Amino acid sequence: MPQQDVTTLQDRLNDLIRIAKSNERKQLNFQQYELSLLNSSGLEPLLKLILEEHKHRFQLTAVTLMLHDPEYEFQRLLESFPETQQWQDHLLFTESVQRLEQFFSLRRTPRLVTFSQHQHQQLFPSYNELGSIALLPLIRQNQLIGSLNLGSRNPNRFQSNIGTQFLEHLAAVVSACIENARLHEEVKLVGLRDPLTGVNNRRFFDQRINEEFSRANRNRTPLSCLFVDLDYFKRINDSHGHQTGDQVLKHVAQLLNDSLRQGDVLARYGGEEFVVLLADASRTVAADIAERMRKTVAETDFTATKGKIIRVTLSVGVSTLEPGSNMTIKRLLQSADQAVYGAKLSGRNQVKVSAEA
Repeated sequence: MPQQDVTTLQDRLNDLIRIAKSNERKQLNFQQYELSLLNSSGLEPLLKLILEEHKHRFQLTAVTLMLHDPEYEFQRLLESFPETQQWQDHLLFTESVQRLEQFFSLRRTPRLVTFSQHQHQQLFPSYNELGSIALLPLIRQNQLIGSLNLGSRNPNRFQSNIGTQFLEHLAAVVSACIENARLHEEVKLVGLRDPLTGVNNRRFFDQRINEEFSRANRNRTPLSCLFVDLDYFKRINDSHGHQTGDQVLKHVAQLLNDSLRQGDVLARYGGEEFVVLLADASRTVAADIAERMRKTVAETDFTATKGKIIRVTLSVGVSTLEPGSNMTIKRLLQSADQAVYGAKLSGRNQVKVSAEA
């Protein structure tokens, strides 16, 4: 065989070896990623893998996730994860499954197409210069639960019918992991919710205050705590019955929750007492929120079991961990407790702010 033919064959063989090694690396990379997804310990770390690691691991320009969330289940679960706010333009929700279905055929297979800003902007709200995209339908029990959306500036990265089987497998894994993580978080919440009012319980609060306290010290940001106590609640129970008392507690919990910012933590601390944790809230901001709560409840008509209108008021104590302070968690709670006690001694239906920092 002529030397030129031998050289040509050797070059082809080397090309095949390079391709084989490249495919092997890609397969290993995906296997490692798949194991990370399957071993994810909760919803927040799973979303971090999907929205952040996926992008870097597979060298993509954009990764977004749109979930069908008609009952706001996912959004309620994510309220307890402040870190997820950074994914605002990448973690998307829709109440309408038709909004998702428009992107897929009846077979619900991945779509690999050229990016169109007009057609695909709602899936990639922060991107307008993508070349090609892959839209992966997420399906559980034959129901479309979302869409995983991959984008690249390279117009040839995603081409129709190339790599579809791999993407179908990826979509199946992500779908199962998302559904399992959602169920896992809901099971956890059963033990962290107050069964009467539906807000967080003391156990949940004890977990979160440790996290928020560490974050406040690390970032040198203020952290405020409110102790909220219903005035003369025993009188309501004695005069109108425990059923009315329970309804009042539920209604107050709802009003308090509606007065808070996204990411704030409300918990029933015991009996007629609630506690609120306000991240990145100065003493002044916390006092304003506390006053808004007090005023809202004081101006609300509460209905007793026999239709009689009753009035409810709150006493609120405010304490704040200032940046650079040596205050402990125990002292933060004690200061708020002492402040609410001071509000009661001063006549109730008012806000007292601890001067301790």
